[in-house]
Amino acid sequence: MDKLNVLLVTGLLTAEHQGRKITQRLRDLMEATGRFHVAIVEEFRNITPAFLEPYDVLFVDYDGKTWPTDHARRFGEQTESTIYDFVAKGKGIVFYHSSIWVDSDWPDEWRKLLGGYCSMDKGCRRCPKDDFYVETMDENHPITKGIDNKWMNVFDDLFTQLIIHPEADVHVLASVYDDVENYRIPGFPPAHHPVEIPGGKLENMPGVNEYTPVIWTNTYGKGRVFVTSIGHWEALDRFNFITMLVRGVEWAATGEVTLKKPDRSGENRLKLFPYY
Repeated sequence: MDKLNVLLVTGLLTAEHQGRKITQRLRDLMEATGRFHVAIVEEFRNITPAFLEPYDVLFVDYDGKTWPTDHARRFGEQTESTIYDFVAKGKGIVFYHSSIWVDSDWPDEWRKLLGGYCSMDKGCRRCPKDDFYVETMDENHPITKGIDNKWMNVFDDLFTQLIIHPEADVHVLASVYDDVENYRIPGFPPAHHPVEIPGGKLENMPGVNEYTPVIWTNTYGKGRVFVTSIGHWEALDRFNFITMLVRGVEWAATGEVTLKKPDRSGENRLKLFPYY
């Protein structure tokens, strides 16, 4: 089976998400499956269709900020138009973690491409709880086949009150219950991430005490979109997460899934990351 060509797009990220170590970790994970060849680019402006032609899927780990309340540095109209065309003609794109934050700086078409997104100017927030249970919403999808119905994720960001674009075709694969009790802590909301609390009551925050999607798919033209809003360093040690992630990349690229969970039997139990 031929390897799929992945272009991992990164660069400017909010301070807590910066660092080449996680970029390399993502590349190591994907390439360890034997299914992908991964190239990395940290400057993605003025991109042409010819530049993207060799790739099967884009992997976007980029939010264009150094601080959550900053204005984003977009890729620019030329690159964004090239991406829309790339996906619409039948290829794939993956959005990773903080790349789902698209405030008013980004165009509506970018939000439609994501399918679901967060925007600080529309009231989206980060739950202050770092550890949470992720629940599988569709256990029959090729990406989630064999994934546990409920599993713990630790030291990660839970971005809540996801906004679904009205023209998107979002299919939710995994969600987290956004319990209001998680917000009853000193110091919420933090200064760097303002949150409106209607009437001063946490129960009045939109979307609280409801499930919020954290992993989903979207279709865009003839192409496929896979999105995960979770993805801190520790998530990459969770077998359910890394399995869904590499499957999501494969699905975005081809529309099919062949990858299995890492095999930890026999001598494989001694393997460290990337486990495959």
